[in-house]
Amino acid sequence: MREIAEFVAAVADYVRAESRALKLALGRVAWAVLLLVVAAVILLAAFGFLLYALFLALLRVADPALAALVVALVALILSGGVAWYARMSLK
Repeated sequence: MREIAEFVAAVADYVRAESRALKLALGRVAWAVLLLVVAAVILLAAFGFLLYALFLALLRVADPALAALVVALVALILSGGVAWYARMSLK
């Protein structure tokens, strides 16, 4: 009977230690996800400014509607390429 009690105590200690390790790992993962979200927001803003800069550059040589069309096509091609790459990476 004493061996069973020692075994149960050892299992309880093991579970406690593993739960602490799991909490630390989950904290690191949560921090990494938060940083990735921040990076994604900054990247989105950077692409927005890049497209706006392209639009302003095209305004010097083209009609505003044509400049907007070209920028929209560039954005569609970029987003389509990213979506295609994501789809291919899942296969």
